Amino acid sequence: AIVSDLKNLKMKSAIIFLAILGVALSAKLQRKELLEEETTKKPQPYNFGFEVRDDDTTNYQNRAEVADEFGRVKGSYSYVLPDGYVYTVTYEDKKDGKGLVTTVRKEPSGIKVIIPEPMVKDKEHNRVKQQKVQNF
Repeated sequence: AIVSDLKNLKMKSAIIFLAILGVALSAKLQRKELLEEETTKKPQPYNFGFEVRDDDTTNYQNRAEVADEFGRVKGSYSYVLPDGYVYTVTYEDKKDGKGLVTTVRKEPSGIKVIIPEPMVKDKEHNRVKQQKVQNF
């Protein structure tokens, strides 16, 4: 009878131990899932844009972009380069697995771009002065 009682006690102890272990592991898994939910944020919709139009320096550029609550992004930016062309880049990510799809367009701007003379530091007088550059 004593041997039987000892076996029952060991069995009950093992069952209680496994039950406590199961509860502890379950709590740990639930906590991990909760942490993952808290750190993964949903995309927030936004839009922004800017434009620069400086006739004195012929600095012309702009950008506009929008995103929705699903993380889809669409936008464009343009700038005028010294070659006198305006370059426009449009881009879109539809979140369809294709990634960011871009196109580039190059068109004459009709703008005569001002290219400033390079500035050099005059070591003797610690001043900045314009340096004439000769084109060969």
